[in-house]
Amino acid sequence: MKRAIVFVVVLLLTISLFAGCANTAQSQTSESEESPAIGETSTDASEQAVYKIALSNSYMGNDWRQEMLKVAQVIAEKEPYASKVELTIVNVENSPESQSASIDDIVQQGYDAIILNAASGTALNPALQRALDKGIVVVAFDNVVDMEGVYTVQTDLDSLARSWANFLVAKLPAGSKVAFDIGLPGLEAGFVINTTGMQVLEDAGIEIVATFAGEWSDGVGQQQISSVLAANPDLDGIFTQVYGETISAAFKQAGRDFIPCTSFMSNAGCLAAIDDDIPIIIGNNIPGLSAIALDVAVRVLDGETVEKATLVEPGQFVLDTSVDVGVKTTLIEEGVNCFRDLPSAFDWPVLPEDFEPQLTVDEIQDYQQ
Repeated sequence: MKRAIVFVVVLLLTISLFAGCANTAQSQTSESEESPAIGETSTDASEQAVYKIALSNSYMGNDWRQEMLKVAQVIAEKEPYASKVELTIVNVENSPESQSASIDDIVQQGYDAIILNAASGTALNPALQRALDKGIVVVAFDNVVDMEGVYTVQTDLDSLARSWANFLVAKLPAGSKVAFDIGLPGLEAGFVINTTGMQVLEDAGIEIVATFAGEWSDGVGQQQISSVLAANPDLDGIFTQVYGETISAAFKQAGRDFIPCTSFMSNAGCLAAIDDDIPIIIGNNIPGLSAIALDVAVRVLDGETVEKATLVEPGQFVLDTSVDVGVKTTLIEEGVNCFRDLPSAFDWPVLPEDFEPQLTVDEIQDYQQ
């Protein structure tokens, strides 16, 4: 009888134990269904994570950089980014040391992503590796870095330089003499432009008789072009990386007739091309590269598979679209891509046609940093 009682007690304890295990397993299953796994995004909009993203900018020496920052800020305040992005702008001195220190600070503050316009193509790598080691998404744009694990967004500078050089080749016979602007020395963007541009000119038998650094700046560029014109009275063309109004001012100051030249986009540059009938091709390195970099960072954080390198085809603007430069060109038109009532350095368009959301001229002009 005692043995029967013991058996019943043991049986009841065993049933109770299994019941407890079943309840625990059911509870764990319920919890796992309610909480998304690491790296997944909840489908409930109210639970959408807000990503902390820092834009590290290494240079403020021209108006393009300021417009680039405005584009990023306006885009970050529009959907689908407004509800999921907290964007912080961090401007630093144009040195790898300063930007590296700033990146380390950003890492310590627990950001989810860093998008950066780099001061160097390689010197930032140790700081960026520390960011990657913390699981931070890194996207370099415009001036990019050469580093595994970093996403890049940039204008197809090879295409841009090739189109510019082709324009000069189409306008000038073999044996012509040109001056070549190497931009802002030390940056990867300038290296690509210079290498491609010089090679195309050399292959066409056009002689580069002078080089100078316009530094993508109106003041520096005008001074440098003036010096080149003074030293080369028989110059046939200029491969420049400054702006149309800079070229116009330098030639007028020197009392020289305009010769075929190249430039980056600016509002005043397009207007000068129209007013002075300058034989020029104007390439648009869109300020919205920052917005595209932001979009890449968000999509990576959302768990999407994104290409490591994004190349943006530059717009090429001319007064004569019949000149064959190897890519489609767009007519420079007042009221379409240049405007009398807007600042001289305004760069339009700011985004590719297929990017959403699009921006208006007023949204960029009215934004207060």
